[in-house]
Amino acid sequence: MKWSMRIMMTLGISIVMAICLSVLPKMDRSTGINSPYNWSSNRAGQLTENNLVDLLVQIPLQLRIRKVELSNSRMSIDLSLPKNADSVSVYRDLYMIAQTMIMKTKNVNQVWVRVIDYSGVTESASTQLVLAMVAEREYGKDMEKNASELSLIQLEQQLQNRFRITYTSKWQQRYPL
Repeated sequence: MKWSMRIMMTLGISIVMAICLSVLPKMDRSTGINSPYNWSSNRAGQLTENNLVDLLVQIPLQLRIRKVELSNSRMSIDLSLPKNADSVSVYRDLYMIAQTMIMKTKNVNQVWVRVIDYSGVTESASTQLVLAMVAEREYGKDMEKNASELSLIQLEQQLQNRFRITYTSKWQQRYPL
């Protein structure tokens, strides 16, 4: 009698565990929809170290991201400027980064972007800063137009009128007026 009771208890525990394990993935999916780490919706969310990459991969950038830092309400991004990049790509990436951080986050109030030329890096020469931008939330709240809809002149004017942009002599050499 003892053996039959042990077998029944083992069978009962196994069935309960199987049911619990089959329900677990459904619970995970249902909590993920309303999670603050989900960037599929158009609502703004809380940006953290845990979901930073999830948001950045959604931005279609032409330049490569070299470094990202998130501290308090400020985000810093370093972009690598390839030799063949045109000024439209740079301005479009700056616009899309600022627009995404302002529209899709609640806690990022400043975005610092540096565009750096890494092409001439050797042991004796270091990287060169090409352009720097500081975008503040209060000046970018109505950035509704898609960057692909704007021309080079419109992109440049939008960015210069809203944010602080610093050009170096390296920028002026590569993209003369």
